[in-house]
Amino acid sequence: MILKSKMKNLVLFETLLLFCLVFSTRIVSISCLNSDGLALLSLKKHLDKVPPELISTWKTNSPEATPCKWFGITCDDSKKVTSLNFTGSGVSGQLGPEIGQLKSLEILDVSSNDLSGIIPTSLGNCTSLVYIDVSENRFSGKIPDTLGSLKSLADLYLYSNSLTGELPKSLFQIPALNYLHVEHNNLTGSIPQNVGEAKEILELRLFDNQFSGTIPESIGNCRKLEVLYLHENKLVGSLPESLNLLENLTDLFVANNSLSGTVRFGSTKCRKLVTLDFSYNQFEGGVPPELGNCSSLDALVIIKCNLSGTIPSSLGMLKNLTVLNLSENRLSESIPAEIGDCSSLSTLKLNDNQLGGELPSALGKLQKLESLELFENRFSGEIPIEIWKIQSLTQLLVYKNNLTGNLPVEITKLKNLRIVTIFNNSFSGVIPPGLGLNSNLEILDFIGNKLTGEIPPNLCHGNKLTVFNLGSNQLHGNIPASVAQCKTLSRLILRDNNLSGPLPEFSQNQDLSFLDLNSNNFEGSIPSGLGSCRKLTAINLSRNKLTGAIPPVLGNLQKLRYLNLGVNSLTGLVPPKFSNWKELTTLILSGNRFSGFVPPDRGT
Repeated sequence: MILKSKMKNLVLFETLLLFCLVFSTRIVSISCLNSDGLALLSLKKHLDKVPPELISTWKTNSPEATPCKWFGITCDDSKKVTSLNFTGSGVSGQLGPEIGQLKSLEILDVSSNDLSGIIPTSLGNCTSLVYIDVSENRFSGKIPDTLGSLKSLADLYLYSNSLTGELPKSLFQIPALNYLHVEHNNLTGSIPQNVGEAKEILELRLFDNQFSGTIPESIGNCRKLEVLYLHENKLVGSLPESLNLLENLTDLFVANNSLSGTVRFGSTKCRKLVTLDFSYNQFEGGVPPELGNCSSLDALVIIKCNLSGTIPSSLGMLKNLTVLNLSENRLSESIPAEIGDCSSLSTLKLNDNQLGGELPSALGKLQKLESLELFENRFSGEIPIEIWKIQSLTQLLVYKNNLTGNLPVEITKLKNLRIVTIFNNSFSGVIPPGLGLNSNLEILDFIGNKLTGEIPPNLCHGNKLTVFNLGSNQLHGNIPASVAQCKTLSRLILRDNNLSGPLPEFSQNQDLSFLDLNSNNFEGSIPSGLGSCRKLTAINLSRNKLTGAIPPVLGNLQKLRYLNLGVNSLTGLVPPKFSNWKELTTLILSGNRFSGFVPPDRGT
């Protein structure tokens, strides 16, 4: 009996010992994980969705005493966490306050995820931080003022979130700060006046927010600044002259604000400037001649800024300039011949101004020019032959001027030419017959000139022509068969000419959406092939000599909104299938010889 009792006690002791061993092992496994590991496990509790790699490594029963082998974690020699990086890992949830317990953290990169909530103020406790990137998430709330205590911080990327409130002044007191990117948020208030304290800053990107007030004059103290993006805000006042002190500046964008006053920018210290955009502001005065000092400029863009006066000849000193866009201002007088010295220029946009006089032949020296946009000005005279010889030209937009003269044969040799819009001028003579043979024309608009002769037969030779407008000229002859075979054509306007003969079938013009052939001398029947042009929204065949019945297949045109067949010699019944035109707002059939019921004109 005594032996049996002892055996029972022994079994009980062994069971208890085994339990203690197992329990103590679990305690050891938890207690062995260092403080950084415990902080990370607490952080994990705030996350809703994490990648499998994080689930499989961030564990309470990790065999290691440190988290140094966990997904996204890097440690130093003392096994302290120095980097937390799970950029673009599909993580959602919040960044918990426990992040502030990682005292040795140098790099925090949780960019391009779906994190939300606030940026924890405890992040300011991570005094070893050098790099923070929480961009491209859904963080909201204010930028913590505590980030200003991170004296080693060099890179701070907070862009593309939903942050609100003002930009903390403390950020500009971080002595090591090189990069501050807060663009694409909803930040408000003024740019802090102490911005000039950031002596080491290289890039300051504040664009696409709601910042108001003036640009601080102290910005000129940021002598190492290379990139300054302030566009798409609500900034007012003048452009600070202290910007002229920034001799390392390469990119300056202040577009889409409400800046005013005279532009005083451009000094001998702007020689590293590559891109300058002042567009969509309310400045006064003219284009600063001093911009000619910015010898490295690649792009000078000042669109719709209320600028007046002349184009400075000093811009001709900009040998590296590839884009010059001064459009939508009130600039007057002629284009200075010196612009022809901008030997790298590929885009010249001076449209929507009050420029006049003759175009300088010196523009022909721009042998890299691809786009010449001079429309809606007051230019007169002929386009110099030197311009027609620029082989790199892809776009020539000179419509709505007072230009005259013939289109030279040189236009047929421009192999890169895609878009030519010269409408509403006074060009005369014939269109060179070879036009289109050597190029891939896409848009051709010659409406409202005094052109004569026949339509060239090869305009769609490159099979890319989408817009073909020759209306309101003095052309005669037939529509070339190639036009009806142009499968890419979407818009055809030949109205108000002396064209004649039968209409082509148009059966291959499946993309055709707008057709205006009114006020010519076309004869014969309306082509039934139009019924297969299912994208047509407007047809105007009025004031011709068309005969026969309306093809019933036109009833297939479900998108048709405008139909004008008036003043012809059409006969027969109006097809009942026309009731299919649900979107039709304008119908004109008067001035013909129809029998039976004729729907009354509407929408005229």
